[in-house]
Amino acid sequence: MLTLVKKLLIAFFVLNLVILCLLNLGLRGEVLPRNQVLSDKDQSRSIAEYLLRRFQNFQYGEPPAPVSDEDKLRRELWLKTEEQFQNKTKDHHLPKIIGIGTEKCGTFALFNFLRPHPMIRMGRELPPELKDDPFVGDLEIEAHFFNQRWNGHDLKPYFTHLPLAEEGAFVAEKTPAYFSFPPLFVPMSMKKVLPHTKLLLVLCDPVKRALSDFHQEWDLLRVHNESGELTRYHNFTSYLDVYLPRMTQEVGEWIEERATLMSYRVIKEHNKHFLNHILTVGLYALHLKRWFPYYDQSNLMIIDGGKLLSDPGPIIEEIQDFYDLPKLLLKEDYVRDPDTNYFCFKDWKTGELRRLPKSKQRTRNGNAKLTDEETVRLKSFYKTHNEALFKMLNRTFNWV
Repeated sequence: MLTLVKKLLIAFFVLNLVILCLLNLGLRGEVLPRNQVLSDKDQSRSIAEYLLRRFQNFQYGEPPAPVSDEDKLRRELWLKTEEQFQNKTKDHHLPKIIGIGTEKCGTFALFNFLRPHPMIRMGRELPPELKDDPFVGDLEIEAHFFNQRWNGHDLKPYFTHLPLAEEGAFVAEKTPAYFSFPPLFVPMSMKKVLPHTKLLLVLCDPVKRALSDFHQEWDLLRVHNESGELTRYHNFTSYLDVYLPRMTQEVGEWIEERATLMSYRVIKEHNKHFLNHILTVGLYALHLKRWFPYYDQSNLMIIDGGKLLSDPGPIIEEIQDFYDLPKLLLKEDYVRDPDTNYFCFKDWKTGELRRLPKSKQRTRNGNAKLTDEETVRLKSFYKTHNEALFKMLNRTFNWV
């Protein structure tokens, strides 16, 4: 009997210790300030009543923050959009969204920002161990169909590089080489095969773009352990010393009467010397001379790569309007990654950040910079071509 009494006393003592601890911790893991005391109202309650009230707060949490009407509407529309594809069979469909360029201007980031939309279907996402590969991430959703695989009649090779999708979904692919690489007939072929498809084109500062392209070509050689002509040029200046005079002679300044002919010559020079493309891709006005007979700004959306880098949210909203997609991705969904300071998508439902691979922004992290001399030489090369572009599009870009 005595042993039982001792056990009860010990249990009562332990219970009181637990109660005191819970009162101090507030059952929520939040340590109360040392000088905080219970209010008269709380002191008047029994310990059981106080604990019950605190337990209810712990179990159910504080009242949730009020949800705005806009958030409620988006949630409903998002769920309805997802429901319309439930139990639908996936099959091969041609793309409704194509990113045609420009290389090294942010097309990967753009499509990464668009991927979360519940109506858009892209190539499968990479496993974590491959996401930082410098090239696999790009190749995963680059079909290279119209510049490498189109034979005039067979679409099967295209479908092997496109995701399966439900009827009504928007299949998307990007191949930045479409815009500025051979063959000449890429725009005509694309319009013939996909007469109703709208295109996305990102343009960025051609001076900085050239530097980025140079470093990507070097990275390709390193990854594949290959040698090539580029190995002769151990820095960007040595490359410019050879290729800039050559391309200045071949292309020269913009002359409207010769522009169409020069656009063909640029493609020809690409075939003769592949490394020409590091410079010629940035001759945007010449390339648009090939595209504008088949596309205009009603079915070709031209995006400022500088703004895409500095504030992508409004651009993503504009793209949804351009394709008549429900506006489910909003500008506030795009925030700066605290680790890299680059923009990324923040899932509005979970708060998870969809970060860009580390391989991206390789020339914007401060490790590769243009010298003052390189900048002056390249600005001079692109000057009249940029002016022609601004006139052609009736808009300017903050490149000068």
